[in-house]
Amino acid sequence: MNDIADRTRNEQLAEVLRDHPAVADAVVTDDPDGRGGHARLLTDPVTARVLHRSAVLEAADRLGGLGWHEPAGAIRVAGLNRSETDFLHREIFTDNAYFRHGITLPAGAVVVDVGANIGMFTLRAALHSPGARVIAVEPVPELAAAVALNAELHDVDVTVLCAALGRTEGETAFTFYPHNSVMSGRFADETEDLGVLKGYLLTGEDVRQGSQLDRMVTDRMAAQSRQVPVTTLTAVVQEYGLARVDLLKIDVEKAEAEVLDGIDETVWPRIDRIVLEVHDVEGRLAAILARLRALGFEATTDQDPRLVHTPCHNVYARRPRADPGSLPLAVPSGGPTLRRLEAELRELTARRLPSAVPPDRYTVVADLSHADGHGPVAPRRAFASPRVAVLARAWSELFGPDAVRPDADFFDLGGDSLTAVRLMATIECELGEDTLTPDLIFTDSTFGALAAAVEASGEPEGAARP
Repeated sequence: MNDIADRTRNEQLAEVLRDHPAVADAVVTDDPDGRGGHARLLTDPVTARVLHRSAVLEAADRLGGLGWHEPAGAIRVAGLNRSETDFLHREIFTDNAYFRHGITLPAGAVVVDVGANIGMFTLRAALHSPGARVIAVEPVPELAAAVALNAELHDVDVTVLCAALGRTEGETAFTFYPHNSVMSGRFADETEDLGVLKGYLLTGEDVRQGSQLDRMVTDRMAAQSRQVPVTTLTAVVQEYGLARVDLLKIDVEKAEAEVLDGIDETVWPRIDRIVLEVHDVEGRLAAILARLRALGFEATTDQDPRLVHTPCHNVYARRPRADPGSLPLAVPSGGPTLRRLEAELRELTARRLPSAVPPDRYTVVADLSHADGHGPVAPRRAFASPRVAVLARAWSELFGPDAVRPDADFFDLGGDSLTAVRLMATIECELGEDTLTPDLIFTDSTFGALAAAVEASGEPEGAARP
């Protein structure tokens, strides 16, 4: 009888979920650990276009080593790690770091995004300028794959070029930081880059200097050496037949002068606007400002307050003929993110079935044919050890007691690098330095995954670990 009652309750929940315009179909199943149900959602391809497309792409095994991230619950993208995705979204969408000092775009703009990373600026430009054409240049194959996937996810016109830009064509050594990819580059210097990252983190509120911060910075800057192809901006303009470049964005970690040197006299007149990050070493900032002004640009500079302890500055250059225009809101139009949809579904369930416990988990799928509600669901591990109790207490102090649940995500709850330092300090003070590796928080950021690691770190050497 209980099984029948459970099925009836889950069928009622699924029926309510189907009433949301973004949900084409839904199945709710029970989790064996008794924490609640699991709602699998087949989203509508029109009203929830991005969610639907992301499920199809994932089912086709297109994600590879990437993961779906939803910074601030505002946009769904494929990214390499959560902390960087959140940073890029805040910089590009929230702070509008590249659209200041009269830098805007006309409709149907031609944009060259040099140092595209996962394509966050590419998406921002495409949303800013309906019908925009973007050439995204990114030398790291993993990141170039993310740009292509995000362009397909959001249905924007992007050509991805997996190469670096420089003075001449050829090949170059390249340092890739997998856990801090935004600082990867041709001229990376591990000691110098460690200082830049630490300087950035030290501008945060309530920052704690100490071994945890040092270990986290060192872990984030673990480097890989690569060889990457190099081309020039002149060659890119010629190859893709660009009669104009409405905006050239350059963020290449100390290689900005080399990119500018790869622009010949036939291409400079085609460029109307430039935004670039400059590392002000050996007078580089003043030299680039003077160079752009001599080429007929009105140029200015500013610095993010969070980068005051670093040499990083942004330069904004615009030709007088380039209309500054106004800055429209760049709001993704592909329907809700999963975080927003989940919140709306919980509210809908509370209104329609106030006595029912809503599903504990929500996932989007491309096909419900294998989720009929009767198949087995892998149980989630229960944690009750004294070691995990330490994590739970620290987690609760940061995010509140309601956040202590296996599927609660560190970043969805508002965690960042400095919050991670505080969490590590508390845990290591009571359980020892080897309890958590710093990068685990950034790569597998749910409470359940961290609890498994904390519990396993206390097992005898040689014991099987999850």
